[in-house]
Amino acid sequence: MNIKKEKYKSNQKSLFETSQSDYEQANFYKLLAERFLKTLKDKTQDESFELNSLSYSELVESVWESAQFVKQIPMNISRFIVIAKTYRLYPQDIDKRLSAERWSPKQISFAKIANKIYEIYQKKLGKENIDFSDMINVAVDNLKENKDFYKNKYDHILIDEYQDISTQRYEMIKELMSKNDKCKLFCVGDDWQSIMGFAGSNLDFFINFDKYFLHPARTDLTKNYRSIKSIVDVGACIIKNNKEGQIKKKTVSNSNETKPVLVYSSKHQKKFFSQYYDQIAKHCLDTIKEYHTTKNYPYDDFMILLRIANKKKLRNFITEYANSLGIPISEKTDRPNCVHIISVHKSKGLQARVVMVLNVDKDLYGFPCELESPDIFQPAIKNNDGLRKQEERRLFYVAVTRAKEEVMIYTQKCSESEFITEIKEFVKREELGY
Repeated sequence: MNIKKEKYKSNQKSLFETSQSDYEQANFYKLLAERFLKTLKDKTQDESFELNSLSYSELVESVWESAQFVKQIPMNISRFIVIAKTYRLYPQDIDKRLSAERWSPKQISFAKIANKIYEIYQKKLGKENIDFSDMINVAVDNLKENKDFYKNKYDHILIDEYQDISTQRYEMIKELMSKNDKCKLFCVGDDWQSIMGFAGSNLDFFINFDKYFLHPARTDLTKNYRSIKSIVDVGACIIKNNKEGQIKKKTVSNSNETKPVLVYSSKHQKKFFSQYYDQIAKHCLDTIKEYHTTKNYPYDDFMILLRIANKKKLRNFITEYANSLGIPISEKTDRPNCVHIISVHKSKGLQARVVMVLNVDKDLYGFPCELESPDIFQPAIKNNDGLRKQEERRLFYVAVTRAKEEVMIYTQKCSESEFITEIKEFVKREELGY
């Protein structure tokens, strides 16, 4: 205690103390308030402070964001089942893993609940029905059990988006290749855009291709025809911070044009989410309106990206303000003459002249996203690399590199994402007032 007191004193930090005996007194809250106010007065020589309770609505507002994980439980159980099937693990396999391996109390508690529902779900499906995940597993089982099934059937197997390959899909490919001796395997993908770990993809099948298939030949396509030079360089800078699990390559743009990444930083404190969301929605849409009016940019030149797209409060602010400005917005990316607002995951393969990435914060809904709890899925994952943050960084890379010419990022000054710090040499900052 004395060491702590001295530490506060030496760093000119205020300290007021309470004890268990204080807490047991009937007037504890009054005692706490008096000590707190005395500490403030000693520090500032100001007697004008007073303490007031938060209203119910203010209290809910201050804690609501951190309680959102409760709503994710049904989705997380569903995801647990999908991931388990992707690794060809069924309820009895999960039970064995829970007994034989070491897990945290949280992992065990969640896995037992999820696995019970998994077991009931499989019984409901029965022998006559299968879901999408089981389609591939049943196909693999048939290939393994029937030696003549699809034997000498194919000369070539072509696979797109190979960076998202999963265990079950790899096993299917392996079985087909073993039954077709002269078959050639041709895979196309980009390990920098591997963002489907939540669905069971395993990047090791890509970066260590030679471990899984004999006599590989690799060709790197390194020229980018979409984005200007500065965006290609920013993308490479993002990925270089993934110290493992990526193939190093030099990327170049077909254009020599450069523009800074614009980072708009809000001064609103973390607990004032409504004000923050309102502010960035208005700034974002005012900018779109200005570009449309003064620079003749069509509305479909813009793409607004969110890490978690179903953030209702922010989406409502965007929708309402867009309507007031007469800006058409749509979640459907094939709809013309609209500003498209989608999740980063859905943006993969798309592009826009100007990309605006919202909520690049250290936050539940930010980058890296803290809403999802990947450790609870570990009992359903075999040979997982555990590199969650690296996948989040690749997702940030996907977001930034959707842009052809300009990237605008919105963040909170008090809670800025580390991913912005990592690209600071390419950034131009502007603070947003209150």
